[in-house]
Amino acid sequence: MPLSSLRAVLLPLGALLCLNGCHAPQTKADDSDEAALRKAGYSRAPQVTNVEAGGGGSYIVSGQAMPNGRVRFSYSGDRAIGVTADAKGRFRAPLPVGADGGLYDLSIEDEGRLMHAEGRLFIPPGHPEKTVLIRAGAPSESLLDRSLPIGVVDYDAAGAIAISGHIATKNIVNVLIDGDIRAQVKPDDSRAYSALSQIAPPTKTPVNVTIEAQVDGKSASRTISVSLPDPDKGDQIRAIPGGWRVDAVLPGGGVQTTLVF
Repeated sequence: MPLSSLRAVLLPLGALLCLNGCHAPQTKADDSDEAALRKAGYSRAPQVTNVEAGGGGSYIVSGQAMPNGRVRFSYSGDRAIGVTADAKGRFRAPLPVGADGGLYDLSIEDEGRLMHAEGRLFIPPGHPEKTVLIRAGAPSESLLDRSLPIGVVDYDAAGAIAISGHIATKNIVNVLIDGDIRAQVKPDDSRAYSALSQIAPPTKTPVNVTIEAQVDGKSASRTISVSLPDPDKGDQIRAIPGGWRVDAVLPGGGVQTTLVF
């Protein structure tokens, strides 16, 4: 679902987490929660908790899933790596990362049921600490690096834009685009925040957009280059100044662009 479509759905429901509120922390299920989920017929989507360099250019991805579930990482169209979570739901998977990085679809099979993670995993080349969960129609999430006031920016073909980062305070953050305040958001307990807004729909011609986060009398800014990706090229990853650009094909069609810093 495009970012613009998600906003149209959430606004009538008063879901301020993305548009005017904070990034919601993920809930960790204990053993009793797992049992209740199973009894109700639900599987727990896998969650990535750590990424580190492995041998031979691979990366070791660790996480949590349903106990004894089969965790699958799909990539490059028709390739996949599968591992089995242990009795406590913990898993570790060695993943190859190419010269441009790796983009993975993460799912789990539990007693015949298939449950997908809430986004696609992007691991930048040489920087596993910059791993991001790219979420279709929602702000993407930096999984490990919690040091940047503006860490991830997403936008779609309609000009819907999401800004995410971490702030060393729990006070209100003013999010500005080209000098205008577009959102005022409160970070969550981990000091993460995200906000949705709107820019002019991108075209093939790159346009610079300046994003700023202000809090407690301090500010951080970043100027990004916005352009429309070619939807016929599929998933694309390339380096940009200070980070990476990922053009990811959406499940329902179209492309969402994610800038990772």
